[in-house]
Amino acid sequence: MERSTHKAWTIPGPGRPLFEDATANFVRNSPAAVDAHTAVRGPLLLGSGTEDHTVPRSVTAAVAKLYSDNTSSVTEFHEYEGKGHSLTMDSGWQDVADDVLDWFAAKGYAAV
Repeated sequence: MERSTHKAWTIPGPGRPLFEDATANFVRNSPAAVDAHTAVRGPLLLGSGTEDHTVPRSVTAAVAKLYSDNTSSVTEFHEYEGKGHSLTMDSGWQDVADDVLDWFAAKGYAAV
């Protein structure tokens, strides 16, 4: 039996989107740039666990502040006590899900 080769099981993909994303803040008119201040978008709820060592609370809070001056769209930050980075997968995920669903309901979005 012939051994499988790496080439037989890989799909080449362009790296361009990754580089555009990584350099969006440094390249004028980047297609990956995000207009946090005036873009019309849906509601944005940013969450952070107090025990998140991957993306610390200060980083998520800074992103929330960046988006919060957009008066055409709702942005809020919720902190989850005792939770780590995997908010939706770790034990207690139901509490996070209930909070998010309650938040959407309070904003007038019904669950389907």
